[in-house]
Amino acid sequence: MNKFAYLAIFAGVACAAPAVSAGCTQTTIVEQVEPGPAPTDTPTGDAGTEASTSGQKVDGPSGTLFGATVKSYATLGAGGEIATAGVIVPFAAFNAAPANGPFQDEMVLEMPDAVKSQTFLQHLRVNWLSKGHGPSPYSAPHFDLHFYRGTVAEIDAIDCRADKRLPPAAQVPAGYTMEPQLCASAMGFHSWPEKDLSSSAWSGSMILGYFAEKMVFLEPMIPKTTIAAKQSFGFEVAKPSTLGGAKTLYPRQMNATYDATADAYTFEFSGFESID
Repeated sequence: MNKFAYLAIFAGVACAAPAVSAGCTQTTIVEQVEPGPAPTDTPTGDAGTEASTSGQKVDGPSGTLFGATVKSYATLGAGGEIATAGVIVPFAAFNAAPANGPFQDEMVLEMPDAVKSQTFLQHLRVNWLSKGHGPSPYSAPHFDLHFYRGTVAEIDAIDCRADKRLPPAAQVPAGYTMEPQLCASAMGFHSWPEKDLSSSAWSGSMILGYFAEKMVFLEPMIPKTTIAAKQSFGFEVAKPSTLGGAKTLYPRQMNATYDATADAYTFEFSGFESID
């Protein structure tokens, strides 16, 4: 993607950028970065094969991340409803991330049609931040797995400068904060667990995203050290009172399960509940 992305942070006490002084009253720090396009051989996902029989596993589209094949999938309940949805990522994909690289979508992958039609999860974009980003403790090298609600075109159209509205309080679950404020174009505003901001150790978090007064993404943000440990882990997915959109199924848990035989992680959402 050749469009500009704006990482905007508004916080604390400062004066006109770039200087910062305790005698000033407002901070507006805007960093403009231009993400380069994802590699031309990175597909948004092949059509895949979808099972028509309820209770079966659904194989969705696949894509390429740092030379390794990533697969999306879902499992269906007896009535055809989504029971679980996720992606399988070889460890080799994470291990091949470059020491330095541009800020870009490393892979864009559609979820299976059944998942898109029933749930919040529409497509996945993976970002690799070799130098991390603010606020602390997110400066560690880490991977962002953004699971978006919306089409690729709709998410691409998100412009932080065009709509600066923060989400209503009902959309931000207890234990999460919008401070310091960060909005990235083609992503949205980020909300993180309050406990992260006072922690000296960080092993991963579930980040929530918003734009135009709607929730637009769930983001497992995972440091490379956690991935390198080859151990299973998981995050609870906090549920707000409303997402600001049409009725859908919303997951309450994300488990990352490491399979030593396959040398791969499965990132799986489960516990889907109706909302809005």
